[in-house]
Amino acid sequence: MRALVWHGPGRQRLDEVPPPVAADGDVLIAPALVGICGSDVSAHKGTMGIAQPGAIRGHEFAGVVVESRFPGLEAGARVAVDPVCRCGSCPACARGQDSACHRIEIIGVHRPGALADLVRVPGAQAHRLPDDLDWTAGASAEPLAQAVHDVELAARGGRALGRCLVIGAGGIGGRIVQVLARRAEGAGVHALHVVDPDVRRHALMRARGADEVRAEPEEGSAYDTVFDVVGAPATRRSSLAVTAPGGVVVAVGMAADEAAVSWFDLIRRELTVVGANTFGAADYAAALAILAGIGADDAERSTVIPLEGAAAAFEELAAGRTSPGRTFIAVTD
Repeated sequence: MRALVWHGPGRQRLDEVPPPVAADGDVLIAPALVGICGSDVSAHKGTMGIAQPGAIRGHEFAGVVVESRFPGLEAGARVAVDPVCRCGSCPACARGQDSACHRIEIIGVHRPGALADLVRVPGAQAHRLPDDLDWTAGASAEPLAQAVHDVELAARGGRALGRCLVIGAGGIGGRIVQVLARRAEGAGVHALHVVDPDVRRHALMRARGADEVRAEPEEGSAYDTVFDVVGAPATRRSSLAVTAPGGVVVAVGMAADEAAVSWFDLIRRELTVVGANTFGAADYAAALAILAGIGADDAERSTVIPLEGAAAAFEELAAGRTSPGRTFIAVTD
């Protein structure tokens, strides 16, 4: 079968590889549409640290079951896939924090992903896609689930979110804005601001409910909750600088591993920094429920590229030469 294989930094190639074999409890899925995440681009460039030669990316996807060894899910079913495989028995899973599972494996990161003609998936990770949701919506469930999780982290213990700032309006940041706007009243959101230097993204953020969108943080501003969805040294310092005393910073983006920040300042203002790794099973279910209510986001522009053009698309994304909006890879018709 065809698969987009990573051979090292900046080198992905469409190769012929052996097809996966389903074990008991598995399904084989023919991916229809695969979303490209910022982490996929980082892996392509070789800056993720965990990618190994021979890896097949693709963790935001939906498709058709072509073989099932999982009771209750038949061949031909349209499904969206939760790519995060959790063990269910480690201490984190036992205390209900499955997003921090000690033995977590992600399809498209630790396991072969969906940028291939077939992908093997544990049957429990495949969720039926309602007939009124298209492939774009199905492939958007994963980033929306991450956004749900990020907002839940900030609101733990019933904490009111107050004045919120989202730094970075890409795929995840834009979804965080969407979730915050939908939950504004119940989550105690008093204002919702967005910062992104790409002004082409600003109209979409306003359409999703942002009160204000700027190219850079306003000097002297103070926010109760800040989401750093970029994770560069500059945005990490900026996120702390604009957080009000007693506020919370949710660290989502992973553009860089290390950044120098003022620990004295963090201590004196009693700031809380929360790492957002990945989402839990409940977050994915919540994302599917949201999609069932809103359908596809027609306001978001997207580019669909066939699998044959995926390697070139990654080069363009890595070089920053693409238009704003999401990039999807169409694997099957």
